[in-house]
Amino acid sequence: MITLQKAMRLGIAPEIIGDDEKIQKFYIRDDCSSETISDVRRHYGDIEISKPLSNNEFDRIVQKVFNKNSSINKNEILSLEKIIPINEAKETLLSKTSIESKDDDAPAIQLLNSIVAQALAKNASDIHFEPSDETFDIKMRIDGNIVNLLSLQLDIAPRIISRIKILGKINISERRLPQDGRVSFTMGNQVVDVRISTLPTGSGERVVLRLLGKQNQLIELKKLNMPSEIFKSFQEDINKPHGLILVTGPTGSGKTTTLYSAINDISNLGLNIMTIEDPIEIRFPGISQTQVNTKLGLGFAEGLKAILRQDPDVIMVGEIRDKETASVALRASMTGHLVLSTLHTNTSLGAIGRLRDLGIDPYLISSSLNSVIAQRLLRKYCNYCKELSIKAGSQTSNKIIRFSGCSNCDNTGFQGRIAIFDYLKIDNNLRSKISKNEFLNNSFDIKKNTLEIEAEKLVAGNIIPKFEAVRMSLNTDNQ
Repeated sequence: MITLQKAMRLGIAPEIIGDDEKIQKFYIRDDCSSETISDVRRHYGDIEISKPLSNNEFDRIVQKVFNKNSSINKNEILSLEKIIPINEAKETLLSKTSIESKDDDAPAIQLLNSIVAQALAKNASDIHFEPSDETFDIKMRIDGNIVNLLSLQLDIAPRIISRIKILGKINISERRLPQDGRVSFTMGNQVVDVRISTLPTGSGERVVLRLLGKQNQLIELKKLNMPSEIFKSFQEDINKPHGLILVTGPTGSGKTTTLYSAINDISNLGLNIMTIEDPIEIRFPGISQTQVNTKLGLGFAEGLKAILRQDPDVIMVGEIRDKETASVALRASMTGHLVLSTLHTNTSLGAIGRLRDLGIDPYLISSSLNSVIAQRLLRKYCNYCKELSIKAGSQTSNKIIRFSGCSNCDNTGFQGRIAIFDYLKIDNNLRSKISKNEFLNNSFDIKKNTLEIEAEKLVAGNIIPKFEAVRMSLNTDNQ
């Protein structure tokens, strides 16, 4: 059997036809040895062999052959049911036999399976495959922090990365440009969607897998840890017939989760709810969800314009990234639609400045924006290993936290995250100031940011450490 790795090494690839996978022809690269061609003749008889092809021509053929014919895409790695321990998979891949032959895909398949399965078990959001000058490092993002998983020898990188690219139907011969792909895994009764991103670096291709599975389960709106006054106001806003609601925060702060929870809260009201997303992270029955496809010219702005012709009541836009999307979203909210979206700013107040930076006229912001929620996700102490103790020398009952780490939190001392929120209601007074551009002059004090206040409450309640609150407060500066 000729695998992808064997084809790339030997410079020979089969053309397979029919369901019986009969080999009809072989393509050869111009550096394919006469010994390899002789071996093919001995095994396959008088089979057609192409003229020698250049590296680029051969790479294009290999891409086509293995995307079309390989059983890889049918049933090999997509199931995560029979997983061997990750150390065992690593040792198999690193064994002398595997390294010498480089013909067997199985060790790379097993290791990749084990990595993805372990990441899902630990509720990781991303897996990083990072080649350096000397090693090939594999890391996970858990609860917002990067955690080292494996460090392999550098010559393993092409085998793992090629495997990922085949799964994501990404051009394996293109190593100079960033590429994107997708693949779905099954784990029990759950389907896990994985978004793949490749990036060329000085040490080789870097790959990141975004896992859209267990860690992205729907959370009820009332369970998001919103303070009661914010929860009440936000619920009132999402039940209004029109207007724009923005959820802001840095990447990985839970913005999309909040939007999904809001949509779920109003999904039984007899409304036509439609979304344009990149990617679709949770499937809603009875809700029309559209996937952005920039390769075909379907961006957020184009998708939003099309949705407006579908008689929607509520529209969710995954992210406002440019002036066109922002303008269409704001105008849609003024014509009888409730629009929900996200924006990358650090504070709720910063959303107004961000819209102005995108070139949106103040009158359009003031007349359409209903409210803005800013949020963060902060790491919580592990409940299994945190310890409360009386502070030495203190005459009060003030307590401090000791957290040594345990098997439940992988010896980190942290387990899970908790959300905090800052809410900005656009009332008549603020609308007037926005329309007059007074906001840009910082000539008035609207409200005190509540993110720091909520973080301090969590520190006092021994839920998060002080340095988590400090890190969060640094991210809210200069807004």
